[in-house]
Amino acid sequence: MPLRHCSTPRKSRVFERRFRTGCRRLRRQTDQEKTWRQADEVGFVRQVLSRHRARALSFVPAVALLAACNGSPRDSPSHDPPGAAAAAPGDAAGPDANLDACRVAAAQVPALPPAARMQALLDRCQPCGDWQPLLAWSTLQQAGGPTRAAIADAMVRCRAFCEPNAKQRFLGTLDRARGQGTRLPWRLLGEICKAQVSAVPDARYMDAPYFALDRIARALGEPALLAAIVLPLPAITLTGNGFELPDAPAMAGPAPIISVGGPALSLDAVQLVLGTLPSARLSPAGVEVSGDYPGTPILPAALAAALAAPALAGQPVALLAPNALRASRVAEAVAAAAGHEVRLAVGAAGPAGWTLPAALPIALVAARATPKTADPGSPGIRLVLGAIADAAIAAAQAAPPAALRAQVVTIAIDDGATVAGLGHVLAALGALGVTSAALVVTSGALVVPAAPPHVTKRRAPKP
Repeated sequence: MPLRHCSTPRKSRVFERRFRTGCRRLRRQTDQEKTWRQADEVGFVRQVLSRHRARALSFVPAVALLAACNGSPRDSPSHDPPGAAAAAPGDAAGPDANLDACRVAAAQVPALPPAARMQALLDRCQPCGDWQPLLAWSTLQQAGGPTRAAIADAMVRCRAFCEPNAKQRFLGTLDRARGQGTRLPWRLLGEICKAQVSAVPDARYMDAPYFALDRIARALGEPALLAAIVLPLPAITLTGNGFELPDAPAMAGPAPIISVGGPALSLDAVQLVLGTLPSARLSPAGVEVSGDYPGTPILPAALAAALAAPALAGQPVALLAPNALRASRVAEAVAAAAGHEVRLAVGAAGPAGWTLPAALPIALVAARATPKTADPGSPGIRLVLGAIADAAIAAAQAAPPAALRAQVVTIAIDDGATVAGLGHVLAALGALGVTSAALVVTSGALVVPAAPPHVTKRRAPKP
């Protein structure tokens, strides 16, 4: 009898009494069957447990012993190569390291030009093996790069991982980062290990060359020997990004000057930022970074006074600007410097794909704005720079060399001129022996950026 009918009222008392009795019996039978079923299930579980009790008890000590020896299975893979444990700071040299060669190289590096110091140190000082698998880590294996195993072995030899999680994060992101122009595995290593890989106060410089410098400094561990080594670093921000500086073509003449810790003026389409170029000094604790690049935003009206401060006075200022920026912005910044020596920075190739800022050895000065139709017979040599720099370079090369060196060279920045084109013209002038150039903006290049709808647009000033 279905239970849903047990609540159905009936008029007959006899039938109702029998009906209720049947319902009670049905409920007792259902409850008893449920109890028996539960008992059967419990009995089955007990039977299984008793059957495998000995096996389970013998497995528990093995698990406990494995956990005590190796830690968490997730953090300590069973395929780790031997020697993967992180060493204490300062113990970065391998058992067969030739530290005598490192000491000789470290003593000779300070006398080299700043551009050659880091590469000389990497070539001659390898305390934990060949740096090549790490320096070429970003190159895919099918493109001639190292294998994943070679990179992992090099990191283990150099005791790079301060904890198992650092190794897991580095190797876990390695394959996806190779060939993609990212430094994610190194940044993760720096964020986890921090001071143990010199990633302080932040990890913006964490990359293979920076890690190699840290291992070299810790392996040598001699304060007097390391204190004299000062190296230039890439000009990058806290996010690890920097300007794509113009590439100066290889020409005869003075090479661009790589400054170590000099003043830097960063320029974009909307603001000026004054700071100091970053530099690295080696110590027994690793790499110590100095410099506040990119610095602090500054108004054009306050730039001249800031450059006249005792800390910056008399030093040429490297001007860093993206190569696609309009060149008239450079002329505006030079005019705001009010006579302080400003030099345009270009990108110099550093070790393992680093780009170091290098200033072209030509002082930039401001000149009075003149229209396109300025008198060509005015004193000095006037070059017109447009969207393509070839015409200005050809005009400079056609001028008499003696006149170029004796007279004022004025570069008239026309509409469409970019920082990249200005860098090419300045490099060509440097190859011809020119040491300074005046920048002037033509009327065609005086373009006011479009203002938002709620801002009143201003007309371009008349020349």
